[in-house]
Amino acid sequence: MSAENTEGFQTLQEKFGRFRILIVGRANAGKTTILQRICNSTEKPEIYDGDGNKLDLSKVEGSTGRGIHTIENELIFRSNDKLVFHDSQGFEAGRVDEFLQMKKFIADRANTTILKKRIHAIWFCIPMDEFERAIQCAEEMFFGECDPGNVPVVVLFTKFDALLPVALGKLIPTDRRLPPRERLSKAELLMEGIFNSADIWGRLAQMKHTPKSYVQMGGMDKSSKGCTKLVEATTGVLGEEALQMLLVSAQEVNIAICVRYAVREWVDKGYRQGVQLITLNS
Repeated sequence: MSAENTEGFQTLQEKFGRFRILIVGRANAGKTTILQRICNSTEKPEIYDGDGNKLDLSKVEGSTGRGIHTIENELIFRSNDKLVFHDSQGFEAGRVDEFLQMKKFIADRANTTILKKRIHAIWFCIPMDEFERAIQCAEEMFFGECDPGNVPVVVLFTKFDALLPVALGKLIPTDRRLPPRERLSKAELLMEGIFNSADIWGRLAQMKHTPKSYVQMGGMDKSSKGCTKLVEATTGVLGEEALQMLLVSAQEVNIAICVRYAVREWVDKGYRQGVQLITLNS
């Protein structure tokens, strides 16, 4: 990041604080792995309470009481402290108290006048190892009853590679006799068709509070594959240019994204200055 961009990020951070994300999903949705990849880390995050006090991770993990680690807590990775995460803690059907707590958290943090406490995006994780039951009561409750206001929701279809065995099973007999690499390539093409036939996105789009975008994410346990698309999708649905730059500057997944947005900002700035000059001279 150039000195000018660093200065710009510091100005944004002074106004908005760090880029803040609420991640929602089932306990087996791969949320922690995604956060690690986004922050280029293999370590567990440090946890802070709402007042900024660091919590003892061993006590948080070892506790049988769910109240110690709440949605209000901030998850921050030492490898990248420009991003702050809040975790819904395995939001599942039947946990009415947790749902109401999350609903209140979203309402409060989406509308707070304290900009540094405001959440900027919500990532909702749906694992594809259960693609036939992707939309359950938890998803219906969230997209039916949780109003995120101006905070965009991006759906993460995690464990997308779980569709590969299903696709391999759908290959026609002649394709099954192909060399392994060609057979795999054929199956990968079928994965998209399997996903589309389940109509998961179409069903979500018909709900009261519809998500803004989605990303298919697979192989996250092995690489950062998919993270670039996630950052781009999230940036694309942010309503403010300042928040776009805050996220782009904070992420460390792909330096090309930073360069692309820096160039775009430079071009837009030049265009605006050109329009101003034309207006003044006309």
